[in-house]
Amino acid sequence: MNQSNLYIFVLWERARENEQNLINKINEFFEIRDMYEIKWNEQNFPNNLKRFYGPGKIGDVEKKTRLCKTGAFLLIIISDHNPKFGKRRTSKGMELVNINLFENKKKFREQTKKGYAIHSSITEQETNDDLTMLLGKNLSDIKKSLSEKWDGNIKKIESDIVGQNGWTDMNELLYVLNSTVNYVVIRNFEDISKKNLEYQHNDVDIITDEPIRIPYIANGGKAPFNEKFPHQIKIGEKLIPFDFGYPEDGYYDEKWLRGVLKRRVPHDGFYIPSKEDYFYTLLYHAVIHQKVISIEYKNKLKNLSEKLSINNISQKTFENIQVAKIILEEYMKKNGYHHTDSTIYKIKHNRITRIFNTSIMLWKTQGINFLLTAIKGKIRRTIKSNNQRITK
Repeated sequence: MNQSNLYIFVLWERARENEQNLINKINEFFEIRDMYEIKWNEQNFPNNLKRFYGPGKIGDVEKKTRLCKTGAFLLIIISDHNPKFGKRRTSKGMELVNINLFENKKKFREQTKKGYAIHSSITEQETNDDLTMLLGKNLSDIKKSLSEKWDGNIKKIESDIVGQNGWTDMNELLYVLNSTVNYVVIRNFEDISKKNLEYQHNDVDIITDEPIRIPYIANGGKAPFNEKFPHQIKIGEKLIPFDFGYPEDGYYDEKWLRGVLKRRVPHDGFYIPSKEDYFYTLLYHAVIHQKVISIEYKNKLKNLSEKLSINNISQKTFENIQVAKIILEEYMKKNGYHHTDSTIYKIKHNRITRIFNTSIMLWKTQGINFLLTAIKGKIRRTIKSNNQRITK
């Protein structure tokens, strides 16, 4: 049996009025592998639903909640032995999907007249993301204990979406991020998974190419267009600020950050920059952003330079910020990276270009509905800001 072709159906409470009929229909076309009955806290249901579907997929969360109802729902894990793939229009635009899941979900909705009270994954990535959020385990780990055929028993769980009431520890959050998004902890990550309760820095700085989606997964964090989640994330009993940056945000050269994400390496259960990227992005942060090299950063930079066998660098190199800047400038010139406040960078990344590129990114990753909502939100915030200035 090819376990890679695993997908899910979710029958929200409203769809369970036709439960047995739907289970029979699903079993006609697919192999049922496991089934769960999941009960969310009723007060948390809207936020659970919002985080499960992510940005741009369900629009009015309260309306979606009423359509689904807030009682226990069924999670059905299935195998498709004869998958067929093709492009179909989804909330994200044209996507390569499993046509069998796409068409049968549509058919089940029409036959039962339950509409969006029936959900299914249509790609392997969506299956992985859905299972990770619902069960706290990614697709790879679920496969390890999944039986060849459903034994007829429905496992009952009373638990919200993973992380809904805070994360047990940093490792739990990092496991979910590893399973769902492309990211790096850009700096100050040493022993972060072990020492989250004694974390010394002001916030956790993460770079990702999915800045819109990541707050939904993490249940918090500072990111663009994030009006729905707090900037701090509860881990254990502590609230830790998370800052989610992205290549186009103007903090580093966009080309550089895209390379950092591409060259990322695993470290202690999460992802960090390669040694070379870590050395030079940390140097840039100290010299350009902070305009001072702290004792902590001097030690880190010296240790990294030794591991990278960079010549003519000693502890004294970082005592003189101008000398350190020369090293940085040589590296940036060699790789074609620019300062984001330089004329050449501003020409290539002017406001109109930035707005256009951001709009394309939102359209491709989140769909037209999210883009239009983001535009409306931006207009609303601009008007509010202008009105506040006028009344002062």
